[in-house]
Amino acid sequence: MTRTNDTSAFPSINSSAARHRHRVNWHEAAACAIEIELRDYADLLQFLTEYILGRNSYRIDLLVIRKVSDCTIPKNIARIFRAYNIFELKGIHSSLTANAYYKTIGYAGILVDQLSNAGSERYTSLDVSITFLTFRYPRKLMKHLTVERYLTVEKTSKGVYHISIETFDVQIIVTHELPPEDNLYLCCMTNDLKDRGLIKRLTDDYTSHQGQDVYRKYMNQLAAANMKTEGESPMICEGILNLCGTSSEEIIAKTKKESDDYYLPKIDELTAANEQLASSVKLLSSQLVHLQELLRQNNISFD
Repeated sequence: MTRTNDTSAFPSINSSAARHRHRVNWHEAAACAIEIELRDYADLLQFLTEYILGRNSYRIDLLVIRKVSDCTIPKNIARIFRAYNIFELKGIHSSLTANAYYKTIGYAGILVDQLSNAGSERYTSLDVSITFLTFRYPRKLMKHLTVERYLTVEKTSKGVYHISIETFDVQIIVTHELPPEDNLYLCCMTNDLKDRGLIKRLTDDYTSHQGQDVYRKYMNQLAAANMKTEGESPMICEGILNLCGTSSEEIIAKTKKESDDYYLPKIDELTAANEQLASSVKLLSSQLVHLQELLRQNNISFD
């Protein structure tokens, strides 16, 4: 039964670019790249970024919903797709750890429970897939999965690793290993974009789609990530810069705004959590002092 489901000349960039490079929103760039890679199946898919699980503060980086359950998505990064597809996205400076792996497994379980409680239909782990997108091959995690948990890791295609006998259907995508002919936007997601052939292909493709918001967001992040200070080796093609804005200052301003929109709410959440923790520590310290005083009054050793 078919089921329906809910970036010959390079510019010199001033030093302000370097101060903002660490604020590149790789999560946004990756989410946009995935949506672009799957554009041929846009009518079959729905993309939800920063998806919040129920009333909890848990967030899924990207949730891709397959609108029709019996449709086939033959793209290399989507062959394991189920009805609901979770993406855990890692920036180029982050590593995929066992903690992140199991956290996402837990999120998938919460999602199944949430879906089942939302309606009359019953959902299971068979309705959810998990994809981890990482720049580097996660050697420690792979060793843990194969040696300690006896799971099977199969390289199904360049850069795509499938984890067998797991609770959910799981794959790990290493963007650095993906074939550019199949995954142009994911392959270009780096702060060291030197390949002129890739740059030309990217600019040619972007020119045809630059009116679409998802392409603009991706290219803004990519352009900002590849800007270098004066004296460093130039990495960003003038053609890309001109496509994204008329000057490096405009690119920096756009990227700073989009990064602030992403990072500042997270900073606020952490600040609130730290304030609550400090209050709890203060209360516990006060209670400890009171307990010590009671023990002293009754000639009982605290040790």
